[in-house]
Amino acid sequence: MPQNGRYEITTNDTGVYVSVWGPANGGMPVSTASIVQDLLGRNCKDFDRAFIGTVIREAIGKPVLIVNSQDAVDGRYEITANDTGIYVSVWSPANGGVPVRKSDIIQNLLERHCRDFDRDFIGRVIHEAIGQPVLVAYSVPEAPVMPHIRVKVRPDHMEARIDVAVPPGALPVTREMLLNRLKEEGVVYGIDESVLEHLVVTGAGKNILCASGTFSVSGTDACLAYHVDPDSQGKPVELEDGRVDFKDIHSFLCVERGQVLAEKIPATPGIPGTDVFGLPVPAKPGRDLRLPAGKNVVVAGNRLLAAIDGHLQALAGRRMEVVPVIRIDGDVDYSTGNIDFKGSVIINGSIQEDFSVKAGGNVEIFGSICGGMVEGQSILIHKGIQGMKKSIIKARERLVANFIENATVYADREIFIGDVVLNSSVFAGSRVVIEGKRGLVRGGRISAGEEIRAVTVGNPSGVNTEVEVALNPFLKDELLTLEMERKKTDALYETINSSLAYIRNQGAHTDAGKKERYEKYQNDFNDVSERLEAIKQRKAGIEQLLYSLKPGRVRVSGFLHQGTRVSIGSVTKNVTDPQQFVSLYVQDGEIKFVPLR
Repeated sequence: MPQNGRYEITTNDTGVYVSVWGPANGGMPVSTASIVQDLLGRNCKDFDRAFIGTVIREAIGKPVLIVNSQDAVDGRYEITANDTGIYVSVWSPANGGVPVRKSDIIQNLLERHCRDFDRDFIGRVIHEAIGQPVLVAYSVPEAPVMPHIRVKVRPDHMEARIDVAVPPGALPVTREMLLNRLKEEGVVYGIDESVLEHLVVTGAGKNILCASGTFSVSGTDACLAYHVDPDSQGKPVELEDGRVDFKDIHSFLCVERGQVLAEKIPATPGIPGTDVFGLPVPAKPGRDLRLPAGKNVVVAGNRLLAAIDGHLQALAGRRMEVVPVIRIDGDVDYSTGNIDFKGSVIINGSIQEDFSVKAGGNVEIFGSICGGMVEGQSILIHKGIQGMKKSIIKARERLVANFIENATVYADREIFIGDVVLNSSVFAGSRVVIEGKRGLVRGGRISAGEEIRAVTVGNPSGVNTEVEVALNPFLKDELLTLEMERKKTDALYETINSSLAYIRNQGAHTDAGKKERYEKYQNDFNDVSERLEAIKQRKAGIEQLLYSLKPGRVRVSGFLHQGTRVSIGSVTKNVTDPQQFVSLYVQDGEIKFVPLR
C-alpha cells in the first residue's frame, strides 16, 4: 500500500527545525509549499526556501535547523600572506547576517598592491566560505600597506558615510586616496572637503558623513489671489481718524462688469535635487487649481471677471458668482449697513433712520422708509415714506408709494401716491398722481412738468400748500442754482478785473514780481470769464426750455382748499375760496377753474 512522505516542525532555544520522511511504495513526497505555508503560519519568515527543497529531497528523518533564533552575525574575511602568496579566508554569515562583499576584498587586495588575481575566483571563495585560507595570488609584491577605506551609501542615495582605519606600517591617509575611493563607489556630488581634511589629519574615523545630496524642493500649489475678498464682507469701514463707521459694513460686495474678481497664481514645478551619485532627484510639482467660476463669472486666462454689474457671492467650495439683485430679508439697519449696488435691490423690511440705499437698478421696499435715503431707477414702496424731515428719495424713472410724510422726493418721470402726501416736497419730471383711499395733499410743495392729479389739496384751515405744473422742477432748481453761481462769479470777475487794472497802473512790467502777479491774475480772469459766459448760456437755454413747455394742468377730484398756491408755468394764483371737482389751466395769461369732467 502506498505511503506518502511526511514532515514535522519542532522548535527549541536554538531555532526552528524540520524533520522530513520520504514516501514509500509509490506514495507522494512532501511538498515545499506545505512546509513553507506551515512556517509562515508560525510567523517564521527569515528562512531559505531553496534549502527546504534540499531537506525534502534528502528526507533523512532527523531535525534540520531551518531558522536560527540566535543574533545575526555578518560574514567576515581575512587576508594573510607568506612566501608562497596571498591567501583569503572567508566565513559565511549566520542567522541572517550580511555576507562579505566581493568589492571589499578586491579593494583590500588592490590597496596591498596586489593586481595578479582572478576576481571571479574571489566570488567563488566568498560563496563557499570555508573559513580556511585560500590562495588567490602566487606572489606578494613588496609594497606598502594601504589604509583601509570603506564607503557606505544610504539606500536613498542622499548620504554617503566613510570608515577609515590605518593598520600598523600602512601609508598615511591622503585626500587623493579618499576621493578615489569615493569615486570607485560612484560618489561624486556633495562631498564635504572639510571632512576629508579632518580624516587626513586624524587618520581614522568610523561612519563619518562625508557627502550629502541636495533634496528636491516641492512646487507650490496654485492658489487664488482675490482682488475682491469675499471675507471682507460684513466688516465695517475704518475712518481716517481710526474710528469705525458701523453704517458702512460692506454687507454686499458690489462689482462691475469686467472687474477682476480673482487671479490664479499658477503652481510651480519645484526645484530638482541631486543625489551623491550626481543624478537628478525629481521635484514634486505643485497641484493645479480649477478656477471657481460660478454664474455670471467668466474665465479669462488665469483671471475671474464679473460678467455683469452685481453682487459678488462666494458659495460652497469658494465658487464665485455675481447676482444682479440683492435681496435683504429684514431691515436695512446696523445688521446690513448702507447699501450701494449697481443692480436692483429688494428689501423685505424697512429702511431705518439715517441708513441709505443706492441702486443702479430698481428698488422695491416691502416696508417703509423711516428717515432713510434711497436712490434708484424705479422705486416701489409698499407702505410709505416717513421722512422725519431728513429723507431724500430720488428715482431716475418713477416712484410708487402709499404715503409720503416730511420727506423730499424726486422722480425724473412720474410719482404715484396711494393715500396722502403731508408736509413734503415732491418733484416729478412728468406728473404726480395722488389718488386712492384719500388722495390728500396737505402742506409742502408738489411740482410736476405736465400734470398734478389729487383728490384733496390743502385743508379747511388753510395750511400753506404749493402746487406747480408746466414748470420742470429740476430745471427750475437748476435755474436758481445758476443764478446764485452767476452772482458769485460776477463778484469774482469784478475783483480780478480791479486787481488787473491796479497792477497796470503801477506798471505791470517794471519788475519780475509784478509781472508774475499780473500773469496769474490774467489767467484767473480768463477762467472766470469763460465760466461766466457758460453760466449765462446755460441760463438762457433753461429759460427757453421753460418757455417752450406745453401747458400744464391740475386736476382735483375732491376739494381744493384756500391757502393753496397754484403755479402753472409762469402764472401763479392763490386760492382764497374752496373749490370742488375742478380742473385748472392757463388761458389768456391767467389760471382758469373749470368743472372736472
